[in-house]
Amino acid sequence: MSGRTALRRWAGRAARALRVEDPRLALGIGVVGGACVAVPLIVGLLVGHPGGGAVISTGAWLVAVRGARDPGGIRMARLLGATFALAVGTLLGIVLVGRNEWLLVLVTPALAALGIVVPMVGPTAALALLLTAANPLPVDPIPHLGLMLLGGLLATVLLPLPWPWRATRPLPIVLSGTAACLAELVDAAADVSLDRDAWDERRRAATAALEKARKARARRRWQRRSPQAEAVVAAFRRVLYEAVTLRGLCTTLYRQLPDVDEHVGVSSLTAMLARSLRSMSQALARPETGLELPVGIDSFKERVDALRGERPKGERELLVLVMLRQVENCAERLTAAVEKAAGPALELSSPRLALPQLGAPVTPEVRYRLALDDPGFRHALRVALGTLIAMLIIVFVKPAYPHWLAITVLVTIQPTYGETIAKAGGRTLGTAIGGSVAALILLVAPHRWPLAILITVAAFLAFSMAGARFAYWIMFLNMFVLLLIDFQVPQRPQLAGARVGLTFLGGVIALACTRLLWPRGETARLADRVARLLRTHGAVSRTLAQVSRGELPQEKAEEAIRKASRAADAVSRALDYIAHEPGVTAPEEVAEAVALAQRVRDDLIAVTSVLRGERADAGPAPEILDAVADRLEDAATAVEAREPYEPGSEVEGALADFGGWLGTLAERRLEELDAAPADKATKVRRTLLQAAAVRHAMRSLNAESARLCERAAAAFAADGAEAAGRGRSPVTDKE
Repeated sequence: MSGRTALRRWAGRAARALRVEDPRLALGIGVVGGACVAVPLIVGLLVGHPGGGAVISTGAWLVAVRGARDPGGIRMARLLGATFALAVGTLLGIVLVGRNEWLLVLVTPALAALGIVVPMVGPTAALALLLTAANPLPVDPIPHLGLMLLGGLLATVLLPLPWPWRATRPLPIVLSGTAACLAELVDAAADVSLDRDAWDERRRAATAALEKARKARARRRWQRRSPQAEAVVAAFRRVLYEAVTLRGLCTTLYRQLPDVDEHVGVSSLTAMLARSLRSMSQALARPETGLELPVGIDSFKERVDALRGERPKGERELLVLVMLRQVENCAERLTAAVEKAAGPALELSSPRLALPQLGAPVTPEVRYRLALDDPGFRHALRVALGTLIAMLIIVFVKPAYPHWLAITVLVTIQPTYGETIAKAGGRTLGTAIGGSVAALILLVAPHRWPLAILITVAAFLAFSMAGARFAYWIMFLNMFVLLLIDFQVPQRPQLAGARVGLTFLGGVIALACTRLLWPRGETARLADRVARLLRTHGAVSRTLAQVSRGELPQEKAEEAIRKASRAADAVSRALDYIAHEPGVTAPEEVAEAVALAQRVRDDLIAVTSVLRGERADAGPAPEILDAVADRLEDAATAVEAREPYEPGSEVEGALADFGGWLGTLAERRLEELDAAPADKATKVRRTLLQAAAVRHAMRSLNAESARLCERAAAAFAADGAEAAGRGRSPVTDKE
């Protein structure tokens, strides 16, 4: 009774572990991936060339596997790159087979490392090389190369088709989602009841959506409609900047005049701007719905003019009017950005056919810098060394079916030690089960038609479960690959047992490489990355100071902001890596510093957006920005030296000067209104408009940059002396 109960519980757990309702299951790609493998087999059997059909299936599998883990991210350009890598690997395998084995030892690790450095190549070239060089060819070499390419092209054509199951997001749909996120951000700009954390969440969502749009545009750059896509993405970037600026202006306005919305309707203005962005989102997704452009800004101007018609009674009321004028300017810039994107967006979403530009060069993306500072390059070196060790074992030990050892090392080594452990365990377990089942099938030795059916079923299950459970994916992948190889050239059933042993050995090599080669690579470099974050944000502030003096064009400030954003992303990625590194945890202050860095960039974006207007006297603003830059650079130096950070008071002093200067400007403007109420083109007015707009951003910049420096330095100064004595980074050791 207890045995049956235990069996029933085990079956229930297994059923719950892998449900058909699991959203990670990709039954659609299972059908198409299985078809890529099955159709050539069946056609080969029907025409009397089963070996040739199996070669086509092998090429299709090697390309289709590139999209199995991310069905929604399948792109034809990426699959074409995989097909090219398949051709290179197959050709090298044909050339090197039977020749100097030491040449194979050198070429295989080089191809494996190249697949990491150039993502478009991936592991396909090295896998094709190993499979071609290790197995007898069922057809002549040149036809073999052609059939492999045919299989790769088959997968390249079938997988990206707009199947109903595909979760792919064409470029207009990606831009539609970006417009919707920006609409939510603009709608929240005037909602002062929204706390800072909720605003930051919407800000991050809009930034992530804009980054997806930028990547989608880059993927489609070879299309003729790419100028329209670039125009829309550039306009969306401007909308993001203006939304951040609008939030700062509204916060200051409601602080000065809580009932300002009753007088001029600021929230109605932001709702109208958000509505136009939502209309653009719908037009990008469904062109037939049309596009609604902003139409309510004129009524807002009239209300502001009516309020301005009454002479302000003092400095406070004058500053409120100045801030309203800046809100009006910001809304005008945002409206101009939406209108600028309207035409290209409608062209982009039109159903016309877009043909590729044959003359446009397509260069493979190189993801990593060739330096140990980059985690991707360190990963490439690990893969190369691990593959080299496997190839040396193959040369000296000469095990049966040796290519499985190198393949296991190639696909098991991950960027971090923790991820490699997970992959090694899942791969060994899946290989043992899948290999055993395949061995039983080969032992029975069914005819080719039943074998083709079993290969089809195993391929369908493998592709369907690739994103759900790694062990299931490996189990069914091993089954259909072993059966597919036997379909080409009959093998002994002992192949499965040999592969289990070689897989275990390959997992050991992979674990050794990741544990011995830079196991805490990001931990050791975390302080340098945080220091770089501080310096790049300081560079933005310094650049803005030069822009405000008229020494640099405004585009330099936006370029510096993008560089600072990339530095913050590098720290975020480092935290993700450290979570998988052995025996350490990252300080909590670093994650807080990343969040504070975004707020500092928001304040700098607000200043940048205001400076895009009329050029006026900057007053003490450059001194404030320079003082903030000095503060951030001092904190970066403290982080690098693992020393306590000692804040200064230069920023506060410069802010006090700025407040006094702003009061003087307000008094001078009131005197001008007494003398000539209708005169709106004075230098004092332009200067006051700009100064009042950046006042809140400057105050927020002071507070957030001070907190950023404090948290960043605290993460590394607490045990800096102890860490220096032990020669390690002050990242907490796990007990």
